[in-house]
Amino acid sequence: MTTDEMRVLVERLFPSIGVRSFEPIGSGWTYDTYEVNDEWIVQLPRSQEAVDSLRAQLALLPELSREVSALIPVPSLVSVDPPAMIYPKLHGAPADEAPSGYWPERLGRFLYDLHMVPPEFVGLRATTAEGVRKTRRRDCDRLAEVVVPRLDHDGRDRAERLLAAYLDDDRLWGFATCLTHGDLGPEHVLVGPTGDLVGVLDWEEAAIGDPAWDFAWLLHEMPDEGERALAAYGGPPDPAFRARARLVWSLIPWYEVAYGVDTRAETFVDSGLRGVRARLP
Repeated sequence: MTTDEMRVLVERLFPSIGVRSFEPIGSGWTYDTYEVNDEWIVQLPRSQEAVDSLRAQLALLPELSREVSALIPVPSLVSVDPPAMIYPKLHGAPADEAPSGYWPERLGRFLYDLHMVPPEFVGLRATTAEGVRKTRRRDCDRLAEVVVPRLDHDGRDRAERLLAAYLDDDRLWGFATCLTHGDLGPEHVLVGPTGDLVGVLDWEEAAIGDPAWDFAWLLHEMPDEGERALAAYGGPPDPAFRARARLVWSLIPWYEVAYGVDTRAETFVDSGLRGVRARLP
């Protein structure tokens, strides 16, 4: 659908907001996202998988907002058919464009609060590190199918070593699982003009998992801020934490390749492969 068609749909679904302005934002893989009147964010899922994710967020976010120390999206208006949600816009800059301030410490504290939330408080079921490992092995099998054949001989060998280092080393899989954001990149961390943390967006990957996932990007793309956040968090929660964070960071571009293959978008395949090659050990 075009932006104009989406606007007509949103006006029909949510007449009470009185659409005056309607602008597409972001380039997310799962939802069509629009800013309405500079005060609302509306998200409409693109696939059945995204619909399932939206329903999970509708159950998670209101409960989670009571447990964490920064703002998160809380649905204000919901449509069931077609599925859609609206929440108040959180105003701030992405972390990699943010002014200096105390936001890394605030983020570390936020992640500590998040990781300490009992799963049953937000309607989720706990699992073990071995359960997470099985899920990651299935994910990596799929990623390997689309990534490894697109690499040269040396790249394929290094990629297979990376997967083995991540999945087959028992020393990495003794951590305590917790509720994780699962996709914590710069665009999902909003910082205000004074350098304080405003909020954390995009909870579609939230699950019970490995705490290292929520530090992987920050520790390796903004290492000074990452170390400050980790110190405020209380330091690494287990001896293999940093090793897992490094391996997870190396695997993040693989997901971009898989998305590009699934959507037949060669730009994502190409940019993802550049990231894969750059991060291979």
